[in-house]
Amino acid sequence: MKKNKLILILSLFLFLTACSSGKSSGDEIKIGILNTPNDVAVARNLNYFQKEFPHQKLQFITFDSGVDANKALMSGGVDFATMGDTNGIVALTAEIPVKLLWINEICGSNEQLIVKKKSRIKSIQDLKGKKIATPFASTSHYSLMIALKKYHLENKVTILDMDTQNIVAAWKRGNIDAAYTWQPTLTQLQSDGKTLLDSSDLANWGYSTGNVTLVREQFLKNRPEDVKKFVKVLSKAHDLRKSNYQLAVKAAAKQTGISKSDADKQMEGTDWISLDQEYSTDYLGNKDSVGQFVKEMQTAGEFMYGQQTISYPPKLAEFNKFTYRFGGEKFWKR
Repeated sequence: MKKNKLILILSLFLFLTACSSGKSSGDEIKIGILNTPNDVAVARNLNYFQKEFPHQKLQFITFDSGVDANKALMSGGVDFATMGDTNGIVALTAEIPVKLLWINEICGSNEQLIVKKKSRIKSIQDLKGKKIATPFASTSHYSLMIALKKYHLENKVTILDMDTQNIVAAWKRGNIDAAYTWQPTLTQLQSDGKTLLDSSDLANWGYSTGNVTLVREQFLKNRPEDVKKFVKVLSKAHDLRKSNYQLAVKAAAKQTGISKSDADKQMEGTDWISLDQEYSTDYLGNKDSVGQFVKEMQTAGEFMYGQQTISYPPKLAEFNKFTYRFGGEKFWKR
């Protein structure tokens, strides 16, 4: 009797341990998101996820930065996570068991280097000796460092690591002279700020940045069909933006709790590519070649290593292995 009781207790303990491990069960999917009017926001508001996953519990967890999203991916706290591609590079070099799955958007005017209108800063060169805030390891941080290098200001400014909300607070207190950050907090700076450059300028220089979605390798291995459905949901949101932009804006605004005009401004500042483009040589690539976007991530990795943001510069072959393509665009049309 005592033996049976002990077995029952041990079985119960193991069951509870498994349930509390932070990893999704077969009927649950945990998705790390950004609070921005992107494809995920559109899909959530229009119930695309619920229609594709009618029998699964979906949990959406908001992260302010890719740093926290990577921690959650490492612990199994989420199955998918959207973040800046620079944090995707961090995930690769930190050996977090994930794959690059999707490009949510290419950054443009939604990320900006901004200063106070009343300041004497008229150009990037005027930033010499000034304090600039940005979230470290983010796409904004990378873009800022590229701009500073281009104008020979790398060692002539003070760069402060702040999350987006602290940037707004420091801006209002007058503790910083400039910030490189993104929407929606960027809107709060624009009321008394002026833009020196944005991430579309960086793209024109050959340094594209974007927000991407990573998936845990274990989830991908165990539930490949769910991963495929996930990508189809986001692809549907991209198609909607192309066919009915105003409906997509309205949905994103409702989901994120911002005005339609702010959502419009933010979405207009980004490029959402189609499913076929995702798996083309311009972006993620296909079975025959590495995509240009992935190549630019490798270039970014070299730069980040030079800035001591990551521990080593990954080779292009590592980025190619890091990218999951489901066999290319032909797979999706079957």
